[in-house]
Amino acid sequence: MNLVAAAAIFFLMFVGVFQVIGRTAFNTAIHGYIDYMEQASALFAFLGISYAQRVGAHIRMDLLLRGFSMRFMWAMELFAVLVALVVITVLVETTWENFLRAWQLGDSTIDIKLPIWPTKLLVPLVLGVLWVRLAIQSIDYLRLVRHPDAAPIAVPVIETIEVQAQHEIEEALGREEIGREEKQP
Repeated sequence: MNLVAAAAIFFLMFVGVFQVIGRTAFNTAIHGYIDYMEQASALFAFLGISYAQRVGAHIRMDLLLRGFSMRFMWAMELFAVLVALVVITVLVETTWENFLRAWQLGDSTIDIKLPIWPTKLLVPLVLGVLWVRLAIQSIDYLRLVRHPDAAPIAVPVIETIEVQAQHEIEEALGREEIGREEKQP
């Protein structure tokens, strides 16, 4: 899903550049450009959510939890994931109802009458994937609360600043080594 979101962003940027060049250089525009952009924006807005949750790419308060025991830290993470699970459950239900309403009414965009229901269907489906991700994480957090020294399996691992810096150094050096190997005959 994250790769599809990245591809959608790339494609939308390409179409946007084409639109600007077409309007300024050739005095022509893509018919229904705004309607297409409105519909496609749901792709990159929602498709990467579950991946970001998996890798812990969202905003976190790691500094507040670093001084506490591992059991307390895992319990706080479990609490946060359970709250998110409740919120996502409500959002899945309401966005599904919103999709059904658009489907039944035949809702469409204003300019070129593009059907809105596919985009509105995407939202509860992607939130459903996020719900599954949160459920998996809550199970692992529960396991980690019981056994705080166990290795995390399905949850993002909080790294210290030193470990993050070391990973960035290794990644940068690894890329330099690959670049040198490609340049050598």
